Amino acid sequence: MAESRYRIPTLAIVSKDTAFAIRLTDWLTEDGRLRVVLVVAAWGDLLHDAAFPTDLVVLDAASSTRNPVESRVRTIRSSGTAVIVITPPDDPGSALRAVTAGAFCALERTVPAALIAEMGRGAVGLPV
Repeated sequence: MAESRYRIPTLAIVSKDTAFAIRLTDWLTEDGRLRVVLVVAAWGDLLHDAAFPTDLVVLDAASSTRNPVESRVRTIRSSGTAVIVITPPDDPGSALRAVTAGAFCALERTVPAALIAEMGRGAVGLPV
């Protein structure tokens, strides 16, 4: 197999929803244009993991109730990492706060994994 001369952007997923994290990881692994290197359930675990910072974080807005989503986005962005926020369908305000704080985009949890992958590629500067 020939070695690629291009580095595949790395990604971390922060979500308490294990099924969502597994589904997204499986999709991204199959797609092959982003490499999942870290999956954590808690916000604090992301910040303390040796694999962070990554090129992109997919942040579930519901992953913390103590820290507002905009604070988490700003903290991640300060490391130079792009952020996509996943929001629950019943909380449109968190999407606006996330994007205002610097997230590349905010998507409802119900969107297909393919759309999250496409936006992830855009967030790290890859063609979509």
